[in-house]
Amino acid sequence: MKKKILLLHGALGSTSQFEELAKLLSKTFSVFQYDFPGHHGKAFPEERLTVSLLQKHLHEYVREFQLTGCLVFGYSMGGYVALKQESVSHGTFSGIFTLATKFDWSPEIAQKEKAMLNPAKMMEKVPEYADMLMHRHFPGDWKQVCEETAYLMEHLGKHAMSADDFDNVHCKVRLAVGDRDMMVTLAETQRIYTELPDASLLVMPHTSHPIEKVNQAYLTEEICRFAAEL
Repeated sequence: MKKKILLLHGALGSTSQFEELAKLLSKTFSVFQYDFPGHHGKAFPEERLTVSLLQKHLHEYVREFQLTGCLVFGYSMGGYVALKQESVSHGTFSGIFTLATKFDWSPEIAQKEKAMLNPAKMMEKVPEYADMLMHRHFPGDWKQVCEETAYLMEHLGKHAMSADDFDNVHCKVRLAVGDRDMMVTLAETQRIYTELPDASLLVMPHTSHPIEKVNQAYLTEEICRFAAEL
């Protein structure tokens, strides 16, 4: 029987970005993919988006589909939410593989990220990206996705995970970061690597932040290598 793996997308993302990765992983794993609330056309919850809210919805999904003990791959925000889930509910995952997950959050950093999520400015300055988001989250409102993500980041700037939270993550973790990632630094990834009880660090060569630009075959190999160690 194949091991189960759960794929978690990043902020503004959706499972549609994992098409190639899921196909490659399906040769080795039974692949599950989860869209966070409000993304990929899903309805928004009554509460505003926060990491804790996303973690609770993720927990419900894991229980519904009997995924407790599976391996999880979390890209960017997805990796952060996976670590949050494991910190509050030990044993949810057998291992967590993150890629391009940002760990340095402060009110100042959050405001900087929030400033780039103004729908009107996005339509004016990066219309192709705005159009892509519109199609990605249809029939949902991509503008609301941006606004809720901006709120999530602002909240995260004031309520980031602490060293104690990371110390509560007891499963194996591999933190991967691209050597050309302009959003996530090696330094912040390395800092969290030292705070986790059972972690390893992977620097992926010739790799920038967007998941679409990551070598999917190489990423698959690294995920399989990590799974073999569990």
